[in-house]
Amino acid sequence: MICRGKYVLSGFVIAMVFLFCLATDSFAGPSWNIEGEYFEGCTCDPGCPCLFGSEPTYKKCKIAGVFHIKKGRYGEYPLAGQTVIGMTDFTADPNNNWVVFYLSDKVSGIQKNALLEIFKNRVFNFAEVPSNRIIVKSLPIQIESSAWYKKAMAGDNLVLEVEILRGKGDPTKPLQIINKKFAIWASEFDTTLNMGKAIKHRFHEGDYEWNYDGRSGFATTFKFTSSD
Repeated sequence: MICRGKYVLSGFVIAMVFLFCLATDSFAGPSWNIEGEYFEGCTCDPGCPCLFGSEPTYKKCKIAGVFHIKKGRYGEYPLAGQTVIGMTDFTADPNNNWVVFYLSDKVSGIQKNALLEIFKNRVFNFAEVPSNRIIVKSLPIQIESSAWYKKAMAGDNLVLEVEILRGKGDPTKPLQIINKKFAIWASEFDTTLNMGKAIKHRFHEGDYEWNYDGRSGFATTFKFTSSD
């Protein structure tokens, strides 16, 4: 009877572990996907040596990256039309890095949680920033986009205007990198980047502040999925 009791107990433990594994899989986060337009301004001089695998112009690479979602869902919840703007320092080590996220003040609570889940845990997870150094704010966000001009404003905290540069060989076409060398978001960004100049790039949030008018900028498209 004692041996039988041991077998029964062992069987019970195994069954509970199996059920727990099933429950974990069942309650895993929903599948999601987002795709759209990306543009950014950064610390470097126009041409951005980081895109060629070289050191940044001023030994730092701080960016304002604008993700404007044109198609996307988080489970059953649509995300098309939403914008997430992220500021961080690509060159900072994990012990000193930080991230600031701006979302629209018109986004619903469910959509906000979905976007933060995606951007904190997937899109910007390379930064390895602890939660106490991540700032999230909902602000009025304005986006303008044409073939030659991109603009993002988040309250009075950020203004970014990127003018796409024209090639000299054919001024009807943008200056491009068509096969980028870029470790971060390497597979999620289109291989072609339209290169530009941030004619205005000013940001302030608490202790973080900069003015990178006239520095580097570029535009491309992105696609992230939960299966990546």
